[in-house]
Amino acid sequence: MAQNYSTSLMSNTKWRTLFKALGTSGIDIKGIAVKFVGESQEWSPVFPILYPPHAYVDLWPLNVCPLVEIEWIEFRRIVVEKRPNNVPPALLPQDVDAIRAVIDATGKRFPIEVTEQGLRIVGHLK
Repeated sequence: MAQNYSTSLMSNTKWRTLFKALGTSGIDIKGIAVKFVGESQEWSPVFPILYPPHAYVDLWPLNVCPLVEIEWIEFRRIVVEKRPNNVPPALLPQDVDAIRAVIDATGKRFPIEVTEQGLRIVGHLK
């Protein structure tokens, strides 16, 4: 990882603080996009479940993943939900302002980027 990334911005503790705050907030998080270090593909797992031991998170259906391998997570304004049987995907609005308010209320400084699609929490910079 050190060869491809210049800076790590998130620790295991900061990721866990973020997921715990959002998980207990009562906000209806409809979906996330996540990209892992060393992968070109982004994934759309369900909202992360904190997983013991400390350094892991459950990103079903992907697997249990080390927090340190998250390059970024994005909360999008519109979540595209795939549906079976050739039914067009559902476009679900997501309140990224409410998500941002919960993140800000933690009192921690998170590396947040506002993108065209929503809010991105950056774990590593290239």
